[in-house]
Formats: sequence, structure tokens, C-alpha cells
Amino acid sequence: MAASVDEKSYLKNRQIAKWTGENAKKSLVIPTFGIHPNAADENAPLLDDHTIVKRFQSYMERPTIIGEIGMDFCWSECKAENQEKVFRFFLEYCHKNHKACVIHTKDAEEQIADILTDYPNARPIIHWYDGPEEIFREFIRRGYPQTFGVESIRSSHIQNLLKLTPHHLLLAETDNPDSEIWLGGTRNDIALIQKVYQDLAGLLKIPLSEVEKQIEKNARTFLGKTL
Repeated sequence: MAASVDEKSYLKNRQIAKWTGENAKKSLVIPTFGIHPNAADENAPLLDDHTIVKRFQSYMERPTIIGEIGMDFCWSECKAENQEKVFRFFLEYCHKNHKACVIHTKDAEEQIADILTDYPNARPIIHWYDGPEEIFREFIRRGYPQTFGVESIRSSHIQNLLKLTPHHLLLAETDNPDSEIWLGGTRNDIALIQKVYQDLAGLLKIPLSEVEKQIEKNARTFLGKTL
């Protein structure tokens, strides 16, 4: 599953998906459409253009989940009001169409928790959460799946959150191509997901095969016809 951060990256992911499907019955790549909070300033004004909105909606109608979307008050330099405008645009669509959406929450956890209550039919998947435990517990109470990735083996805080996560809400990710390298590693290949699974199995002290089966089951539950 290849998340997008703006329209350009989504169209590139679609090209990759088409290429992987040329010699297979089904593409090996599932592209998702979203606008990352880092791209909010340039994209928020576009949402006032009916033609562009229709084009974005056509991307969201494809059999994909939505993402990556959200808000970020740590790394993003985009205005908070633009981040929220873009975030709500996607959530409104997810709410009306019962779509799953991958959500970035960095240092905006409280605001996002409040905003999500306005869109009860959206199906959030919380991406790489490392915020306050209190809000994490609220997300778990609401039944939001949680993705864990390459920082899990490096962060005691994330390891604590992992142990608080019911197994039926567990998903895995790499956040390729940059995150492992950003954290000091050297890999950004697709097979990095195997290491993430191994890390999670070790941290949870359960067999790797059990982790694999559980995440497969969870992915099919949350993503349904997308897979």
C-alpha cells in the first residue's frame, strides 16, 4: 500500500501500480490519495475551485483508502487554518462514504481527537502515533487501528503504546522511503516491512507467524474490498 502526500505523488503511485499489474491478475501496489499537512498551504486555496474539487473527488472514489491526511504542529510550517481546512475536506468525504483514512497527528493529537468527533462515519487509522498516552487511550477506546513502524524498536514510549494496543487494532508500516534513514538506518526497500514485523513480534514476545496472521486479518477487516 503506497500512501500519497499530494496530487503529484498520487499520480506517480498510480503509474507504479499500473506497472506492477501489467503481468499479474491484480496490481501489487494499492495507491492511496491524500494531502499531507506539509502541503496544506498550497492545496487549501485549491479547494475553493469546483473543478479541482471534482478531480480530487474522482481520486477518492477509486477503491482505495484515503491518506496520508491530518495535522502537524511540530514539523509542518503550513498555517494551522489551512491544515484544518484540508483535513476536514477529506474527512467530510470519508464520513459520507464510510472510507478508511490514514491520519498524521504529530503534536496536533488533541485537536484531531476533537475534529474526528464531527465525522463519526469516517474510519480513521492512526499513523505512527507518538503523542500523549491519554489521547492514545481515547483513540483505542474509539476502536481506531494503530500503525507501528521503524521507530518502534527505538522508542520506549512507542513500545509502551504498542503494549497498550489490542491485537485486533494492530497494523504495521515502514513510512518509506525516508523514515528508516532519518532514524539512522540504511534501508528504504519494500522488504523493510519484514523487519518491522520481526521487531513487533520481539517487542510483544509472540511468534512472528502470529503477528503476520493478526495483521493480515486486521488489514482485511479495516480495508475490506481495497485488498
